[in-house]
Amino acid sequence: MIDTIQNRDQSYLKIAESLPKKKLRIYEIIKGFRITTAQEICESHDLKINEVVPRFTELRNSGHIKIIDYKENKRTKHKNAVYRLTTPEEMINITNRRYQELIDKKDKLVSDLILNLSPLTKEIVIKEVKKIDNQLNNL
Repeated sequence: MIDTIQNRDQSYLKIAESLPKKKLRIYEIIKGFRITTAQEICESHDLKINEVVPRFTELRNSGHIKIIDYKENKRTKHKNAVYRLTTPEEMINITNRRYQELIDKKDKLVSDLILNLSPLTKEIVIKEVKKIDNQLNNL
């Protein structure tokens, strides 16, 4: 049992290390903070919000981080999501849930293609299916 847990944890770390450079940089910063918001990272590392938020979204969608709370931004008074790294079990659960959501969405779109849709609508549905396939490949 201990070997299984160690193997799982090592695999989790290898997955994190194989992230693209931009994602890995943000991942390492979050790891250093333990719990943080995108705004805090921007302020502490002199980054632009539009450089950081997309990486947070990508990391969240791939199961590397998760939202644990919301905190009021002192400057804007808006609520900011507070993130932390996921554990290996959480990452597996998040990835599996995301995978199933995407498969369900794709199945519904494919079943709609059977209907008598206009060529333009069919083109839009096909593009959406391709986007979903791309998201599935990125999981």
